[in-house]
Amino acid sequence: MLNMDSKIILISNQSIQTQLLLDYLNKQSDILVDFVNISRPDMSFIAEESIILYDIQASSRKLKNIWSKLLNESACGLRVYIINCLRSLPLYENMLWPNFESIVPNNCSIEHLLTLLKEGRKTSRPPRSLSPPQKNINLTPSDSDNGGLTEREYEILTELSKGASNVEIANAFFISENTVRTHIYNIFKKISVNNRTQAACWANSHLRSPVLDQLPWKEM
Repeated sequence: MLNMDSKIILISNQSIQTQLLLDYLNKQSDILVDFVNISRPDMSFIAEESIILYDIQASSRKLKNIWSKLLNESACGLRVYIINCLRSLPLYENMLWPNFESIVPNNCSIEHLLTLLKEGRKTSRPPRSLSPPQKNINLTPSDSDNGGLTEREYEILTELSKGASNVEIANAFFISENTVRTHIYNIFKKISVNNRTQAACWANSHLRSPVLDQLPWKEM
């Protein structure tokens, strides 16, 4: 159960990397940073005026729909930071997150993330009705980094790298298994791999967040 005095909440999946990030943020912050499992949407333990770090790479479209509704409708005066973004938010995601505070690209430094958190705590938040939607920030990687993947192919590759089956991917994005297979075929061709294992390795190498890579592993 979360501490009711929590001010920073990391919403992500359960993994060793997430735990390392959580531990590091707790060492660097003077307030408690807590964790909520992204697969179990629940606002009951989120305290008033908390800062929310929503890990968009750990989220499926279904979970994004659920969490965005819960966070946007909350009366707790939350500040929502969408972290680990691979690119600029497309139109449908701008519509999902009309009141987010900032988006944090997956290539930002851990120092930048900490700076955003400190600044967010210092500034007073205007009433929600006066908070304009944030402008799109171009986070699109260069073609040499992204393999020329489309937005949907990014999403499917991310799910595939987590070990999701074709059925699970189809259910997450409300598409047919045949469509999933077609996307996977195109992904394999674009990134020059022959199977799911190689694709997952490519994703871990090219899509993994440098924020996690910069953690002082030996100090944990």
